[in-house]
Amino acid sequence: MSSLVEELQRDALDANAKVSNLLRKAKTIAVKLELPELEQWVEHELNGYPDGDVPDYRVIVGQVKGWNPFHGWQPVIFGDRKTEETYSRRRIHQKIAELENAVEKANGGTLTIPFNSYGIQLLRDKTGFDSDFTLMVNGSHVVGLLEAVRNALLEWALKLEKSGIRGQGMSFSADERKKAHEAQAVYNIGMIETFTGNMGSGSGNFSVEGNTVNVMPKAAIESLVRKIRDNETQLGLEPESTLELHQALDGLQTEIEATQPSAKRINGFLASIRGIAEKAAGSLVAQGILYELGKLMHLAAHQ
Repeated sequence: MSSLVEELQRDALDANAKVSNLLRKAKTIAVKLELPELEQWVEHELNGYPDGDVPDYRVIVGQVKGWNPFHGWQPVIFGDRKTEETYSRRRIHQKIAELENAVEKANGGTLTIPFNSYGIQLLRDKTGFDSDFTLMVNGSHVVGLLEAVRNALLEWALKLEKSGIRGQGMSFSADERKKAHEAQAVYNIGMIETFTGNMGSGSGNFSVEGNTVNVMPKAAIESLVRKIRDNETQLGLEPESTLELHQALDGLQTEIEATQPSAKRINGFLASIRGIAEKAAGSLVAQGILYELGKLMHLAAHQ
């Protein structure tokens, strides 16, 4: 009788085996070996990711197009590359099964990923056209996403076998469960940058309680800091405001990395960043920053 680990390896090597089925088998193994971080990653892949950051392999690039009633979908021409990259990159939160279905329907063609109402409004403001907008993505990009998950599962199954964890049928021995938690055997997909990048679930789970900050808000705040640093040149700030922004970002980064972060100081830095962004409210990037800050502060206030 083959083991679950061997079955996962065999299925991962079968191009016809659906990734969603591989994930269900991986979830069974993770639960039986008591590996909660691996189980959480599988859950996200099966049921979709909450708003916020997703693994790096779930960020895909397409072409932004607007609807022209006379000529159909037409490419949107942006004034600078940075803005184009911002709108052309999309975090994919959908369930793996939904992505598999989309790829099957596309049959090697193009996939359409609509913008939400906020994104459409920003594009209308940016282009000056009261139109619908969408992101056209080559189906191969989504196939690559599915293959990244397949490869991660195969690597994990091979790692388990190499560490002497194979199981018998649907069961694992007490010794195998112990080995699964030893340093040489641990393979937390959430910590392998090649496959996952940032595993934080983003601002959708932001919370600040007392004087501590949990794992979810840290991921959300780090994501915000990273976005601001990447796009700050588009804010058009005066030198003095730029210095204030750098100080607030540096202070925020230092605080969330502290052993005992202070919620009061974190909220103070967020308020400073909001004040600076409001000075550049005419900037598209500033609007995006204010929107993200609004989500963080709203969620924090309702915890």
